[in-house]
Amino acid sequence: MTRRKHDPFDDALEDLRVSGAVLFHESYLAPWAIAVPEEAQLRELLGVGNDVRVVVFHYVRRETFDLQVEGSAAMPVRAGEVVICPGGGSHLMSCGDAVSAPFDEIVRGGGPQRVASGTPGSTELICGFFYLRAAPLNPLLAALPSAVRVAADDVALSPILSSTATMLAHEIGRGAFGSYTVARLLEVFCAEAISAYRRTGGIEHPGWFKGLADPRIAEAIRQIHAEPARAWTVPALASTAALSASRFAARFRETTGQSVMAYVASWRVNLACRLLRETDLQLGEIADRIGYESLPAFSRAFKAQLGQSPTAWRNPGIGERKRLPL
Repeated sequence: MTRRKHDPFDDALEDLRVSGAVLFHESYLAPWAIAVPEEAQLRELLGVGNDVRVVVFHYVRRETFDLQVEGSAAMPVRAGEVVICPGGGSHLMSCGDAVSAPFDEIVRGGGPQRVASGTPGSTELICGFFYLRAAPLNPLLAALPSAVRVAADDVALSPILSSTATMLAHEIGRGAFGSYTVARLLEVFCAEAISAYRRTGGIEHPGWFKGLADPRIAEAIRQIHAEPARAWTVPALASTAALSASRFAARFRETTGQSVMAYVASWRVNLACRLLRETDLQLGEIADRIGYESLPAFSRAFKAQLGQSPTAWRNPGIGERKRLPL
């Protein structure tokens, strides 16, 4: 049996422990506007802890609206498009000139006046949240811009994404907002939307997605993920990419925007974060699993990445490990 190659993208996605919830499926006739607050306010509003990232998504079924993320220009979002907002900043959804409705009104069932689905000229939206494990060193999350827009053509070109969107709309249309099926569909919806972005806009600038698009650099990243505890060096990783050490180091930095050994260190500490929060392993055991020969070396590396000790990272999570919404 052929063994499947290790996939860093899947690693990073699984690391986020994606789940989700649909907030509303509504149609609005212009003018209307909804103000979505920053992530900290959303967490408070939804009653989730700091160990959870709340990422808003919007899926447009009909017509269009303008989305303006804090600090950025407004962009049109058209029928068939998906927008994910992982940046954590506030944003405004609008169509025409209207006073924006506060988001807490939407959560309570208020907001702009709704019209029947299919009303001519109305914008039909499915909006909700993806809940992610707080992972400050996750390379996938770090590679995403403040707003990810997947164009309608790219949605259509992805059979899994387009069919998942259709099934999601069908389930929500029959009122199954909190069903098991909707929860599982949202996991796939998130993964496939990010995959679509990775294939298109994700490789335009240096970053993790561009690194994965380079076969030689991707092979080195695969090896790091497959064997994080190995005593990696630049020459050893260069050999996996079939490049000289100097050419490999330069190419890795050019494509990803960071040095290869910095990536090794950040991925190891990212793994440590998950083990600290999700297991009862002793610090020495965790250090050994991720490639540090001593506890002091592990503690120094951890503090260099996150500004606090492994113990300090672990303790705030006690009692909150099961707070991730389903």
